[in-house]
Amino acid sequence: MIRTTLQRAKDAQELGIMIELLPMSRREFNVSIFYSDMLGLQGEEVSQFLITAGDRLEDMTTQLRKRMFPKRKVKSINFVIANGFCIQVNAYAMVRSSVPGSIMWLDSVTNLPLKIERSFICTDTGAVVQQPRICFQEFKGEMVKFTMEELSEIKKISDDHLHLLGFKPLACLKDYHNLKPATFLYPSDEDILGSTCAFIALHRSMLRLQRFAVAFYGNSNPHLVALVAQDEIASTCGQLEPPGMHMIYLPYSDDIRYPEELHLDAPIPCATVEQVKKAGALIKRMDLKDFSVCQFSNPSLQRHYGILQALALGEDDIPIVKDETLPDEEGMARPGLVRAVEEFKVAVYGENHDQEEAAKGNPSQASRKRKAIFEVALKESASYDWDELAENGKLKDLTVMELKTYLTAHSLPVTGKKEALISRILTHLGK
Repeated sequence: MIRTTLQRAKDAQELGIMIELLPMSRREFNVSIFYSDMLGLQGEEVSQFLITAGDRLEDMTTQLRKRMFPKRKVKSINFVIANGFCIQVNAYAMVRSSVPGSIMWLDSVTNLPLKIERSFICTDTGAVVQQPRICFQEFKGEMVKFTMEELSEIKKISDDHLHLLGFKPLACLKDYHNLKPATFLYPSDEDILGSTCAFIALHRSMLRLQRFAVAFYGNSNPHLVALVAQDEIASTCGQLEPPGMHMIYLPYSDDIRYPEELHLDAPIPCATVEQVKKAGALIKRMDLKDFSVCQFSNPSLQRHYGILQALALGEDDIPIVKDETLPDEEGMARPGLVRAVEEFKVAVYGENHDQEEAAKGNPSQASRKRKAIFEVALKESASYDWDELAENGKLKDLTVMELKTYLTAHSLPVTGKKEALISRILTHLGK
């Protein structure tokens, strides 16, 4: 049996099939008993095998994670450089907000999804309008009619290509020149041959000259964009970040808001050397070690999925979700940090600040307004039986303002469309 296994392993290696051994046991693993002959290990390779096995296991885990979560291509874009010279790039969404899925209404008998249809009824005859819809716009006392196709063409400002306008130094690009998450661009030769070579030439030159490209992109909602080249980042485990360009959506002049200048007669406050020193000590005490946004899950999404899991599996108890975004109370109670906070507060406000604030006892106008809104919402929310409305599926019959009274009364976010508000209420009720 051993001889047959070794022969098959040798045949597999001759065919180019790699055999990897990853010992999972915590005890000392003796490779020389059997696996050294199968893997073809000789001399010092046997003693060094276990040392490198951990690195190979980590590399395999990394590669597996990349295959499980592939980058999703948003679309292919034609990048027009100049005078009809065009290359093809693929756009990838690197960061997007994750939200709970939209609510789906089911038939109470068949349990099948309901399909929403919209029909137009003639006001004169009451018949369903079958002809294509026509829009109109009043102009100089006359009604100008448009078909839906004509209206769609009017809204188009340009083609859906990416047009290069020129280049600027990277120092001209500010941190706040970003309207939404950037899109990552990578070349493709699928439709236009030579796109990769042209893209690499531009990419390397932009990195060497420290320039970014300014381009025009969009159809009915066009944007000025900045194309910032990113070099490849690699490690011993493989590629961490691919080379490419980040397409940053720039604001127009109408989108920029300038801060108002306050002209005060009194001199502008200035921090003393002691206050700056105490602030520095506080920052060092609250330094986050090995921080990464990839470590934190969205607690509202995790609770939403936990409730769905409990409903799907018929579980009575909802899984407890740990909110990792809350401050570490145990860490905040460390004597060194408490002392640093107290020293900084004393340096800024003085030693008797707490007693003076307690003596005033006058809440600000903003806090009084928030309290009044909360009390009104709490009173109005109490007039509804929210559990019954949720059980009978009648939350959709309420208005947006009525839904917001429940959210305000329970200190929940009130932003979003009606479906998002209903989903938030159902999640809070555990339905």
